[in-house]
Amino acid sequence: MSTAKILIVDSDPAAALVTQHGLQRLQPGTEVTTAISAGAAWLSCLHDSVDLLIIDPNPANSASSALIKALRADRPNTDVLVLTAYDTPRLRAQMRALGVSHYLAKPVDLRELGQQVGLLMEQRTGTH
Repeated sequence: MSTAKILIVDSDPAAALVTQHGLQRLQPGTEVTTAISAGAAWLSCLHDSVDLLIIDPNPANSASSALIKALRADRPNTDVLVLTAYDTPRLRAQMRALGVSHYLAKPVDLRELGQQVGLLMEQRTGTH
């Protein structure tokens, strides 16, 4: 079985690093990388097989929404988890409209995030 790959997209490098290190500790054997922009994340998705994209959408621009739409079209097997500091009813509705069903608001306990990621990874391996 291949190693599960998680890509974290967050414009805050410190937040991305905390999430990355926490997931690496809680999900041993999982490859966790980061990207600071939707464009960099898209390039990673094109070149690597990403199983889970964890994204903090920036409400000030539509790049995150465009990335999720592109993933849905070109990489439909990639799961998306929104992990956002910008939690609003409008953002939740926008993400639901894009087909995102996994959503957590910051601050989040790393164990809770690890459990959510673990469930998503189990669902992936259970269906393959």
